[in-house]
Amino acid sequence: MENHLISDKASVTIIKGTTPENCVLEGIERLGGVGKFIKEGDQVFIKINLSLPNGFPVIPNFDVIRAIINSCKEAGAKKIYVGSFLFKGICMKKFSELLGFQEYFKNLGAELAFLDNSNYFEQKGIKLEQLKKIKDNNFYKIEVNDKYFLVPHVIVDSDKFISINQVNVNPIFKSNLSLLNCYSNVPVHNQEVNKRLPEEEDYIIHDEYKQELISNILDVYSIKKPDLAINDLFFLLEGAGPYIYRDSNLKKTGSLIIGDDAVSVDLITLKMLNVDTNSHDLILEAEKRGIGITDTSKIKIFGEMDDNLDIKLCVPNLQDINLRNFFIGSGLYCSGCFKQSYHLLNLMKTIMIKDLKYNPINSFLIGENPPEPKNLENIILFGNCAINSTKNSDFRRIKKEKGKSIIDDAKDIVLKKSNSEEKIKIKEKINKKILELPGCPPDIFKCIELMVDYYGKSNAPNLTLYNEVVKIWTNGKIKEKLKKWEAL
Repeated sequence: MENHLISDKASVTIIKGTTPENCVLEGIERLGGVGKFIKEGDQVFIKINLSLPNGFPVIPNFDVIRAIINSCKEAGAKKIYVGSFLFKGICMKKFSELLGFQEYFKNLGAELAFLDNSNYFEQKGIKLEQLKKIKDNNFYKIEVNDKYFLVPHVIVDSDKFISINQVNVNPIFKSNLSLLNCYSNVPVHNQEVNKRLPEEEDYIIHDEYKQELISNILDVYSIKKPDLAINDLFFLLEGAGPYIYRDSNLKKTGSLIIGDDAVSVDLITLKMLNVDTNSHDLILEAEKRGIGITDTSKIKIFGEMDDNLDIKLCVPNLQDINLRNFFIGSGLYCSGCFKQSYHLLNLMKTIMIKDLKYNPINSFLIGENPPEPKNLENIILFGNCAINSTKNSDFRRIKKEKGKSIIDDAKDIVLKKSNSEEKIKIKEKINKKILELPGCPPDIFKCIELMVDYYGKSNAPNLTLYNEVVKIWTNGKIKEKLKKWEAL
């Protein structure tokens, strides 16, 4: 499903300025002005990348969002919606209530789109027939490459689609891109990669998780392509991201990249960040499928590339996270487990600074056939691969020589028993100092709950506090409603 004519050329502007707001306005003018994209009477959907309930730069710069809304109004837009699906288990209604989003956008002349239907959550006594009718009125079920995606009517039916993407470093794709921003046009359960089947022996070797993720991203993108794509890297998180971690650093580049083809905008963004686009799996697959413009000779670029950008990307190896008092041992794993463990380890490094003082000996094992832990205490097995492939490992059992008591020594003397006649007895017991975090890949919030139970509140006070905060966003009642409304 296309929302505008397919073109074999693209226009991209690289704009540098004093403020993000000035950059975005000047950038649009360079492309021909807002009137080139928005016509009088248009309904506009503005997609922003909202994930965790966090502030800038995890979520976009609101100066940029405000500038785009005002520009759409000046161009005569009839209706302006702003929205995104959120992180798994978090509903927009709660997000909006705590941060005041709905009122904020209303004051700007736009409307917050509750893509997850959470604005209906408070209604009581809704029957199944009514529920089905509301779902049908809010979602299209669209087939792409033998897969079905639920896409909100408000996105598909809008005359114009604008993507505002906050650029930060990303553990799988080097950088958060407009293609990834468009991926959260569909509910979280549509974004999840199918679980690994036991008989798929080459699943990890070929990193089929990443292959399917890329396929899904491009499938969703093809449903509704942005008429205007904005990659905001005026300020960005480098080192560790896209969320704020201890190893994150806020870097100012002073640049925005804007264009009429999101793939081209992403391509130029990666080049600006000195990422090799010839080996970037997402861009290569887009080129293979003929999605977007990836040939730089067909991209008209306004402005100049900044070759001086030196961005520190996410660490490629989990061991490089350097978590205090933790031995990290890796077997063979896929991108899914790498991404989830990357976030969990960075989260632990950020919030468990004090907690780790109370727990000096820990091991974190991930992937198929990971190495043996350095100690037999506090062994965390992350993911089904680590759990299943270590069932018979030595660290699962503790072997201990049975010592002799004083009475036994006295008996040996009386009986004149020689040392050669002694038989050393080995006592073996199950090692209970092991925490299994199941999943393929595991869910971060569930991992945190299991870790709090394992370490205990007194040994992990900061992690316990964080877990209580998470419960505000993802309590059981909200989860049940999200599941009922097919928004998880």
